[in-house]
Amino acid sequence: MNDKLILLDTTIIVDFLRGDSKVGAFLNNLQDTPTISLITEAEIYQGAKNTADLKKWENFISKLKVLPVTLEISLLAINLLKRYYLSHGLHILDALIAATAFVHHHTLVTSNTKHFQMIKDLDLKPWPLH
Repeated sequence: MNDKLILLDTTIIVDFLRGDSKVGAFLNNLQDTPTISLITEAEIYQGAKNTADLKKWENFISKLKVLPVTLEISLLAINLLKRYYLSHGLHILDALIAATAFVHHHTLVTSNTKHFQMIKDLDLKPWPLH
């Protein structure tokens, strides 16, 4: 992977929380603290089935760098939606995650590249990495 920092999409975190050892090894080998969007944090909590899940996931997320949704990110996400919603079905949460990667100059790592591949100039890497 190049020298840019990475932003992990929700799909990567979900795989890790489901016990995917490849994701665990990948996260352990990162030189920098793994980074996610605040949107990913919210999506993870939305998947909790009970308070035990919630507490376990809160503990895990506390070890990550969570990037907030700023006005700049919000405005860029709106522009992405105007450009790609009708033609490609881009969803608001994916637009916010992509905008976060853009604004912070991060590579977005995801196992769901089809959600983002239409966005020009987005540094997108499919998981698993090759």
